[in-house]
Amino acid sequence: MAGGFLGPLIHAGLFAQFILLTLFVMSVVTWAVFIRKLRVLRRAFGQTRRFLAHTGGASLAHYERIAQALRQSPLASLLGAALAEWQDLRRQFHGTESGADLMQQLVPNISEAMERAASRETEKLESSLPVLAIITMVAPFLGLLGTVQGVLSTFLSLRGAQMPTLQLIAPGISDALITTVMGLVVAIPAAFFYNYFVGRVRNLQAEMERFASELTGLFRREIASSQLKNSQP
Repeated sequence: MAGGFLGPLIHAGLFAQFILLTLFVMSVVTWAVFIRKLRVLRRAFGQTRRFLAHTGGASLAHYERIAQALRQSPLASLLGAALAEWQDLRRQFHGTESGADLMQQLVPNISEAMERAASRETEKLESSLPVLAIITMVAPFLGLLGTVQGVLSTFLSLRGAQMPTLQLIAPGISDALITTVMGLVVAIPAAFFYNYFVGRVRNLQAEMERFASELTGLFRREIASSQLKNSQP
């Protein structure tokens, strides 16, 4: 049975063999991207769950300690960007008159820093996914192109035959159809992997948005607490 399947591959024309080789390379790339992204997203999800399990009502120092231990979580990058902006604001305005009021007004700066960090993390998580999208779209058309060319070659070769029979036509048609089969074999896993990873990235994006909102509230509380301490005699 294996020989029956491999026969059309071996005896295919030069054009069909080129398409089959291209599809094979696409298949290798698809599985390489799948293995790499699966590892990256599993690590990011695992560390994000651990990160969130140890937060909630904690101080900034506690958040920072968690981020240092869980650097593969995208939340760690958001926290790092927020703390960097926070430290810059404190250096510029904390010791000035009405510094606390200015800090409250500049909390959106911290939110914007987290948004930029979230955008960078999303780009990292989505890297290589366009490759899967391209393979999903191109592979079936490459297979169809090989089939059309094979069928056309078969009928062109029969133009001189007085009575073409099914025995003459069937081998050429079956050989041509192998490229369509291989195109679908490559495209279906690529489409599945692409949609699976897009869903996982969207889940992480939602976690980043919730975490950024939580951190914004935490910074506002820190500023308010500092105001109360400074106002006490």
